[in-house]
Amino acid sequence: MQLITGEPKWEKTNVTNLLRNRQSGNYYARVRVNGKQKWRSLETSVFSVAKLKLGDVEKDMRASTLLSQPQRITDRDWETSVERFIAIYLERTKCDPSLAPNSKLRREIAVKAIIKTWPALPSRDARRLSVSECQTWAAKAAAQGTGFIAPNAKTVRTGMSVSAYNKCVDTLRAIFEIAREHGMMYQNPARNISKGTIRQKLLDLPSSGQFQSVVNHIAAAGARWSKDCADMAQILAFSGARLREATALRWSHIDSTKNRLTIPGTKSNASERQIPIFPPLAAHIAEMRARRGNEPASKPILRVSTCLGALKSACRHVGIKTLTHHDLRHYFATRCIESGVDIPTVSRWLGHSDGGALAMKVYGHLRQEHSDAQAAKVQF
Repeated sequence: MQLITGEPKWEKTNVTNLLRNRQSGNYYARVRVNGKQKWRSLETSVFSVAKLKLGDVEKDMRASTLLSQPQRITDRDWETSVERFIAIYLERTKCDPSLAPNSKLRREIAVKAIIKTWPALPSRDARRLSVSECQTWAAKAAAQGTGFIAPNAKTVRTGMSVSAYNKCVDTLRAIFEIAREHGMMYQNPARNISKGTIRQKLLDLPSSGQFQSVVNHIAAAGARWSKDCADMAQILAFSGARLREATALRWSHIDSTKNRLTIPGTKSNASERQIPIFPPLAAHIAEMRARRGNEPASKPILRVSTCLGALKSACRHVGIKTLTHHDLRHYFATRCIESGVDIPTVSRWLGHSDGGALAMKVYGHLRQEHSDAQAAKVQF
């Protein structure tokens, strides 16, 4: 389409913030955020489609602008606006040295989800927020979610997952607590929002013999990295390390004199710990050393970053449920408890900082089963 000289480039529509480019025929969103005009293509030349996309794009533009410029102060009512306290929350998150990068990212994602599901919240006066409004948001967020669909997703979830919803509730409460610190609220209006109950994962783990069969199948598969994948599976299962902790292991982390292995704290600074080199772990480390020669102390112990494909194939061959990297951590904890190790000790080996509360929740039933089995052996 050729523009006539003097003809305006943009054509207004009867929908606020929706304009059409005369040259391309495509529709654009024009949104004013904090006094600045923002444009975004709706990537369609069909008016009805553009109208449907406009609302989501407006919300996203406002949320993105808020997160990318958390410290700006342009609004007349900035001092009492929720936007101000969101900005403080994000800044504290950014500067907190005790938070791991993934924890910071999850907090930012939660803020985005809150703004997506409650777009009017940033501009609201914190002093005028009510408990009922928070309850209404919670019900809508849990039932409808943000509408995000992951690329190539095989299934589409309705509403938020329980963990994502709970993170949003915690984040909203934390933001309002900052408003309370600044004297804008007497009580936190999100205090009575009920959090969802996360169903405990049912552990379906292999026996020692089945696990050894899985490892043998991986090692004998004949692929280039088969032996290295088998090494990873055994290091994870014999140490209880998280995946990122295991891939961060170096030969220098092994103290043969004290029979200790230092697990790097990749999740948080507090998660760095030392564990005993248990007999199966010691035997496997010795076998790896003999096979790979005298590698420098700075070299990674593991040569691969994942063994999921190998695990899946081997589990199918052995005839058991497919294992994940984290299942091997559960396998370690289960074997320790069934060997008679108390849960607080297992918790420390796993790198938990809660004194065993999480381990008791996940593995407490194993301790009881072990106790019952041992009790059956008692004779008088």
